[in-house]
Amino acid sequence: MTTHSTHSHTSNHAESAHVPPSGRLHRIWLFIRKHRVASIVTAVIVLLVVLPVVLLLRPKEPQYIIAVAQKGDLQQTVEAVGTVTSERDLELKFPLGGIVESVSVKEGDRVHAGQQLAQLRSGNLGAAVAIQSANVQSALADLRKMEEGTRPEDIAIAEAQVANKQAALQVAQTSLQTSEQSYAQAQEQLTILEQEASTTLMGQVETSKNTLLSQLVAAETALSSVDDVLSKTIVQDAIIKSRPGSDADIRTMKQSSLASIADVRRQVNATTDYHDALRILQAGQNAVTVSQNTVDQLFALIGSLPETSYFTATLREQYRTSISTQRGLVQTAVSAVTTAYTGLQSAAAGFDTRIATAQATITASDGARQKAKVDILTYQTALQAQQADLASKRAGTRQADLDASRARLRQAQAALAQAQANYADSILRSPVEGTVSHVNIKVGEATPATEPAVTVLGNSPFRIEMNVSEVDVPKLQETQSGTITLDAFPEKPYQIRVSEVEAAPTLVDGVSKYKIKLDFVYPHDELKIGMTGDATVITGERKNVVSIPGRSVVEKDSKKYVRVLGADDAKPDEQEVVLGMEGQSGDVEVISGLRGGEAIVVLEK
Repeated sequence: MTTHSTHSHTSNHAESAHVPPSGRLHRIWLFIRKHRVASIVTAVIVLLVVLPVVLLLRPKEPQYIIAVAQKGDLQQTVEAVGTVTSERDLELKFPLGGIVESVSVKEGDRVHAGQQLAQLRSGNLGAAVAIQSANVQSALADLRKMEEGTRPEDIAIAEAQVANKQAALQVAQTSLQTSEQSYAQAQEQLTILEQEASTTLMGQVETSKNTLLSQLVAAETALSSVDDVLSKTIVQDAIIKSRPGSDADIRTMKQSSLASIADVRRQVNATTDYHDALRILQAGQNAVTVSQNTVDQLFALIGSLPETSYFTATLREQYRTSISTQRGLVQTAVSAVTTAYTGLQSAAAGFDTRIATAQATITASDGARQKAKVDILTYQTALQAQQADLASKRAGTRQADLDASRARLRQAQAALAQAQANYADSILRSPVEGTVSHVNIKVGEATPATEPAVTVLGNSPFRIEMNVSEVDVPKLQETQSGTITLDAFPEKPYQIRVSEVEAAPTLVDGVSKYKIKLDFVYPHDELKIGMTGDATVITGERKNVVSIPGRSVVEKDSKKYVRVLGADDAKPDEQEVVLGMEGQSGDVEVISGLRGGEAIVVLEK
């Protein structure tokens, strides 16, 4: 009993010597001792799972894309598409519309400044000049007679002048009635012509529509052969082995053609007017032509595929024969639609000419009508003035009458100047010395005031015009030099210099652009107006300067910085810099802050 008691006491002492003092830790310790194997397994699992997660989530070292601050020359340019123009290309127009009476020049003639080129019919304008000239003489005579004093003869003359103005007013009123009748007749004639054209061409319009619809069906049938051939497993196998993806364009062309055909079919049934029919026929012709091109592409593709173990020469010829049949059908469809379009166009041409003539007659009649209205107002005013003059003569000469007579003289002189200006507007004269390049009018034709009648090429040099953005325009100044490479002469750069920078913008495709004019340094006779090319103007140069990529610069607190890496590639240091000119490749000049050779952080990953 004593031995057992002693042993028990010793074991309990040894165990207490390993128990941690804390109660919670004591319980954990007892649990681990009791479940040693499970505890060890658990610890191993925790290490295998937790350790990779910790390593995975540990922050990675940053990676930098760097550039070296270079020292050298930097150039700034502005680039744009330039067009050859010339201020010598003058499109001359009549200030007013009318019937051409004479054309004094032809294309290629040399002309001098002030030379008459053409003239409109100006009988009424010449008569107006004569009338206003007579009015001036009459007003002058009235003033002199008034200054001499009123006499019975003067009163008689004034009465005659009143009668003259009344007669002129009646002539103008008669002219208005005549022109009103001519205008109404011309409008009626135009309506009759339009109805006649619509009625006469109705049958041909329907025939053309039916032809178009039937040929659209032929085109769709031909397009269906595309999928029939390309869907064959043997064909796809041959394409994949020798020309993978070569059928994609053919399928795209097919879908585009089908969409065009569907669009034409939607419009054709609603078309009754022959003008609309011509437009739809042309659209149908384009759609069927695309179908033809699609089938041609398929035919060429099948013929280019090499033989395989499955795609034999016999099969290839069978497919080519099938496609060739569809090619013939769609070619026939293109020809049929073209024939329908040409036939309707030819039938409509005569009506269009007659309708255009009727419209020109309406324009001329309306011009005569408007002029008659102006003449009536003029003569009414002149008549009132003459009646007042007659009354003043009968009342006797007064200072106020003398002043009024002088005013009437000035009024008559102004009316004469206006009539002379109107007459001068009927004569087209060359403003410069040069060569006639185009004559767009013929004797007897009606020409509107909005269309050029004669084009004169003056003796002035070619130049370049280009449009630049509002970002680039501050860089451009007069006398800056550059070059342009024209598409017509790709191997020959032409020297140019800036001659004019317009102050106000111009909308180009909805965007504000500034027009820049540049002169050629040397004359070039081989140029033609309208040629285009890529123009480059040097707007700044810096020699032996430090430059860095512009995207490496960061801005903070209105200051600019770059991040510079040290020799040990440690965390980069921020270095304040002062920047200068921006180069054409995105580099920017560093005025201060860098000496060159530093490693600059462009991007941090």
